[in-house]
Amino acid sequence: MKSAFSKIIALSACAALMACTQASPPPTSAQIESAGMLAQGAHQTAAIEQLTTWAKQGLPVAQRELALTYLNWPEHDADARNWMQSAAKGGDADAQFLLAEALYKGTSGFPADHAQAWAWYEKAALQNNGKASFMLARMAKYGDGTAQSLQESIRWLQASSEQGNAQAMFLLSNAYSSGEGVAKDEVKAREWLEKSAAGDYPVAIQALAMSLDSRDPGNAEQSAANATRARLLLKEANDERLMHWKGYQ
Repeated sequence: MKSAFSKIIALSACAALMACTQASPPPTSAQIESAGMLAQGAHQTAAIEQLTTWAKQGLPVAQRELALTYLNWPEHDADARNWMQSAAKGGDADAQFLLAEALYKGTSGFPADHAQAWAWYEKAALQNNGKASFMLARMAKYGDGTAQSLQESIRWLQASSEQGNAQAMFLLSNAYSSGEGVAKDEVKAREWLEKSAAGDYPVAIQALAMSLDSRDPGNAEQSAANATRARLLLKEANDERLMHWKGYQ
């Protein structure tokens, strides 16, 4: 009888645990990042404790947000490094990029190691991180942390452009225009210049404005339209620079 009663208690406990698990699904990335904002911006104790709980459960996004929180306090540098590495190893692309940046620059208590930085940039880039792909393009071009290769540089510049990095689009446009590392192609050069400008990269906006021909005696209407667009683009480029300078972007 006692054994049967014990089995009933055990089954009830299992059922309660399963119900609790079903009632409390894992937090979404958005929920974790919201807690991260409270922890990093307002230093809310409850938010930090919640991030710690999630991080200890092995959630890479929580580990990354907790690492970013600890970076605000020098006395927690070791914790920040440990959680950032855990998040990166757990597959979080943003953590992989941040770890690569720290290793490249020798910040956050990490010694500078460009070869290791390349490895983590590559992991992030393969997860569609355009900034990581851009860094790989730069490093490959100059043989920084990896073998120098213009072809490899262009490959990553193309990847970064396709991932939405406007600065990479501008440099890819220049490559097609000059034939550096790729076959010269003015059509593709113009296409990537337009895309870079549409991505609000000030240098591309200005370059596009300067490329517009406003002196075509055979087509006064087109000349006027080009001149108007050029003025608007130059104003937009100036506005973008001002926004960056004031820290709004």
